[in-house]
Amino acid sequence: MPLKPWYKIEGLTPREDLRHNRPLDASEFAVNLDHVRENRAPIDYQDPQKFFSRTYLTRWLAEFAGQVVRRLSGVKTEANAVYNLATQFGGGKTHALALLYHLAQNGQAAESWSGVRKIIEQADIKTLPTAHVAVFVGTEFDSVTGRGGDDGTPLRKTPWGEIAFQLGGEEAFKIVAEHDAQFIEPKGDRIDSCCMTNILETAV
Repeated sequence: MPLKPWYKIEGLTPREDLRHNRPLDASEFAVNLDHVRENRAPIDYQDPQKFFSRTYLTRWLAEFAGQVVRRLSGVKTEANAVYNLATQFGGGKTHALALLYHLAQNGQAAESWSGVRKIIEQADIKTLPTAHVAVFVGTEFDSVTGRGGDDGTPLRKTPWGEIAFQLGGEEAFKIVAEHDAQFIEPKGDRIDSCCMTNILETAV
């Protein structure tokens, strides 16, 4: 029996850009995580449901996402705390991080998105956790001018100051404000205090 042409298969609808002969510009495939966080990325990266519908969940990506959501759920077995993503340019590192960003931001609300059930099964968890997420892109941050200061938010001039502010707002930033001003990275108790502020805010 011959195969049906794809356009005669019920329920198979090409993407909008293909239907209207509007192929994506190549630059749209190079997403910037800062732009996603600031709601100024292309809609295919900004809208999490659309992002997942256009993401092919490879075995590696499902395993990687599964390990991360296991760790966010408090499970420490088969779930690393730190990952080193190493691929050639265009190998999918930022795409994978964008996927994790949307998962962590939306938690259980993401369950119905394309491929997410596979991630939950891979992680062997029942519900998806939510988490505060910080994004730091070195090429988007200048330590001389910093961020904030003229917009009602505290001026941040270091990665640790910016990360603390993203995670816990002004209260978390206050804990590392002196380290930020002196360009000295915080250690030990300071980091723990910053994390605990964020945990308490989440609990409340």
